[in-house]
Amino acid sequence: MSQVTIEAFVSVPPCSGGVAVKRLLKRVEQDFGDKVEIIIYTGRHDKMAEYHINNAPALVVGDLVKFVGLAPSYESLVGALGEAGLE
Repeated sequence: MSQVTIEAFVSVPPCSGGVAVKRLLKRVEQDFGDKVEIIIYTGRHDKMAEYHINNAPALVVGDLVKFVGLAPSYESLVGALGEAGLE
């Protein structure tokens, strides 16, 4: 079994979407444990340009940019994890 990586990009100062994303990622970490690797980038980061992300919050699941400018629902994020290969 391989891990699925979630890269989160949140703004400084934090916005309500970024706060919601962090809360959502804590739940995902509790539910999926070591099946997921979560990386949170706070503020502008070079990876944003690499992924062509212009807006925060944003989530990259596996190697695909899945959500930009909003905090997804738990169900949407779990669906994206499934698309990325999480069993």
